[in-house]
Amino acid sequence: MSDLPVEVALDVGAQHGEGPLWDAESGRLWWVDITGQMVHSFDPTTGKDMSWGAPAQPGGVLLDSGGAVLVAAPEGLAELDQDTGALRLRVPIEQDKPENRANDVKVDARGRAWVGTMAYDKRPGNAALYRVEADEVTCVVTGLTISNGPAFDEAAGRLYLADTARCVVDVFDLDGLSGSATRRRRFLDVTDEQVWPDGMTVDDAGMFWVALGRAGAVHRYRPDGTLDGVVEVPTSNPTSVTFGDPDRGTLYITTSWFDVEPDKRASQPLAGAIFRCRPGVTGPPSPRYGYTPSLAARAPVGQPHPTDHTKGNLP
Repeated sequence: MSDLPVEVALDVGAQHGEGPLWDAESGRLWWVDITGQMVHSFDPTTGKDMSWGAPAQPGGVLLDSGGAVLVAAPEGLAELDQDTGALRLRVPIEQDKPENRANDVKVDARGRAWVGTMAYDKRPGNAALYRVEADEVTCVVTGLTISNGPAFDEAAGRLYLADTARCVVDVFDLDGLSGSATRRRRFLDVTDEQVWPDGMTVDDAGMFWVALGRAGAVHRYRPDGTLDGVVEVPTSNPTSVTFGDPDRGTLYITTSWFDVEPDKRASQPLAGAIFRCRPGVTGPPSPRYGYTPSLAARAPVGQPHPTDHTKGNLP
């Protein structure tokens, strides 16, 4: 798999591309540029990428059951107004920790959102993983530094979670009905290699995929932790992965320019691009978040950047 052809899907020059999500209903790849403070929607059929400025760093993006776009904003899950770019808070998270922001968000098969956090200064142990169902926010894992993922293998009752700063991935037993995560144990430790396990997914065969920052590669692991394959990308810092396209057979890979060492950026002109490949396996699209509150329950988060503007709206 290390010689698998990888091509550029979108050379958009993102500062820190992250959080790719394939929404089967809209047929689009949603993603964010965290340090560039943008939310993106890419149509691989037409090659058109639309973007909206965000008032703060977006940690990830998801769609709800009604098609609304939700952004993992520093204050919690916030709805994106596609006409103005403004965000309105729907679910507050970690209001007692203004030093933190959301860093990743995923939706499980039952429509629950899982939101990880991190401190802006990356202080150790200050982050957590939260499960969001309706208006209820439950803290699932504490003491994290940079929460990334999670990824779900719900058929096997497993949840994977990375703490990127500590160079580790843990696996939990996941109760699909209650959403509880128990029996935490170490799945992957790349401390010796000093690479960063970042965004992740699980394919339809139950294999675990993870982007490894500073390694210039995405790794595929068997459920027992054995390395099963490597996909190399032409830049040092891939950030996350997801399966997409109508047949669910394309692996999309986001990357970072920001995390490339400054003296190496000139030699990595594709840093910040989105890549894709066809690994010969499929993976699930993202489920949609199942909660749609009333408009009256929403509170304003902030205004979009004055120098940014909406480049397009979904049809």
